[in-house]
Amino acid sequence: MTRTHSSRRLSRRDAVRMAVLGGAGLAALRWQPSPAARAQGDNTEFTAALDSFIRGALQTYGVPGAGVAVVSEGRTIFQRGYGVRRLGEAAPVDENTVFQIASNTKPFTAAALGTLVEEGKLGWDTPIVNYLPEFALADPYPTRWVTPRDMLTMRSGLPAFTGDLLGDAGYSRPHVLHQVRYIEPGASFRERAYYSNMGFFIAGEVGARAAGLSLETGWEELVRSRLLGPLDMTRSGVSVTDVPADGNWAANHVQVDGRTQPYPWVQGDVLGPAQSIVSSAADMARWMTMLLDRGTFEGRAVLKPATVTELFTPGMVAAPSFSELPPIYDDSGFAYALGWGTYYFNDYQVMEKGGALDGVRSVVEVVPEKRLGIVVLDNLNLVPFPEAVRGFVLERFLGPAPTDIQKEIRERTAQLEGLLKPGPPPTNTLPPSIALEGYAGSYESELYGRMVVTVAGDGLRIAVGPIEYGGAMAHSSRDTFLLTFVRPNEGSQPATFTIGPSGQAIGFDTETLGRWQRA
Repeated sequence: MTRTHSSRRLSRRDAVRMAVLGGAGLAALRWQPSPAARAQGDNTEFTAALDSFIRGALQTYGVPGAGVAVVSEGRTIFQRGYGVRRLGEAAPVDENTVFQIASNTKPFTAAALGTLVEEGKLGWDTPIVNYLPEFALADPYPTRWVTPRDMLTMRSGLPAFTGDLLGDAGYSRPHVLHQVRYIEPGASFRERAYYSNMGFFIAGEVGARAAGLSLETGWEELVRSRLLGPLDMTRSGVSVTDVPADGNWAANHVQVDGRTQPYPWVQGDVLGPAQSIVSSAADMARWMTMLLDRGTFEGRAVLKPATVTELFTPGMVAAPSFSELPPIYDDSGFAYALGWGTYYFNDYQVMEKGGALDGVRSVVEVVPEKRLGIVVLDNLNLVPFPEAVRGFVLERFLGPAPTDIQKEIRERTAQLEGLLKPGPPPTNTLPPSIALEGYAGSYESELYGRMVVTVAGDGLRIAVGPIEYGGAMAHSSRDTFLLTFVRPNEGSQPATFTIGPSGQAIGFDTETLGRWQRA
């Protein structure tokens, strides 16, 4: 899942919401069909119960709008929109409303590469340097042997989320590809799984080169021509600029200081193979139908059955993180496949992909043996509405979970809220050791390039890269400032300056962005 750090405190409204959950809330909406309906394959009871559950969940989690679709046995049996596209406006969400699907882009990237494997232009296990001779990682051994499969199953050793700032700062794709060599590995090659957006960016560039396309636009051409076009996903696109002309698209929404407010679509195209597809519930139903029919859609072969099998095959075991919610448990056999997470629930293999950007969430579930697919898109980040809905549907089709998953989801959410609250301010704070002007200047990171620091009031302002991606540094204590970028729910991190003999800062260090030296 894409970054979801937040510094938001738990508001009174949120506390009330949690209290509602602890009472009647969603647990009261847990439902099992009557024996007669189950025997007859009648979905009338199911659709009515799911509709009721969704309406309750929207209120419980405070979600402005959502699109939901369920595919079963080759048919779309549920496909509806709920709520509004934008708070303060009346335009409703329907099944054709377009959302940013965030990291649900990743399975499309894997499938697009699969079409090249089918044509013999790419090998899952062929070293990436065979296609991109200019590519390098920090260590020579993985540079020589890392493959597309390694990137798509999160086992390259690239640490979680490191390098994402290169996309935010607006560098070109060839430049980002070059900078990957400066990312220090989080573990040895193929030792453990790290959720890396940069790995999927690299996979997209491999696909572009293997297809004979440009590194700047090749991934977009590949996904449009190999997947969106053949699936008639006419309302879907590959870029933040693919806003439907009819205006039927959902604004993102964020919570700031307990207040939900609209937020623009996230500019994530540089790292597009990891996050930039936009789509609707109805279009995503077509995507799931194709996968569940082993690559065939309306009589046309989009992927070969062997390719779908390859996409769903686990490639790297991983421990469930805070983003994997029940019915994913510690003993569910969670692993990464090609673009997907996979786990077992009541002895069924479930493929799951979640996505999150500022102000938007998506979850897709595919259960191959049951030919079941679930997609939930909503326009509010940092709430588990999609997981709650997908949990309800999974229990309907796969049987009850061993625990009350709706209760566990809200309990885990409360724990996450606690983790996301800012820590206590430092005790015995000290004033800056030098005037603010002494911290200002240009700083260089080997990985991220230039950051310009300027004085702004009683703090510092920062700007990174070609588009001057902005943020601020607020004084904490002595020579430590809290660095925060402009996007909401991003969180802060300490940046500690080193003062040189001249009485001027010569550099600073951060936990996730590393060391920056005065230029």
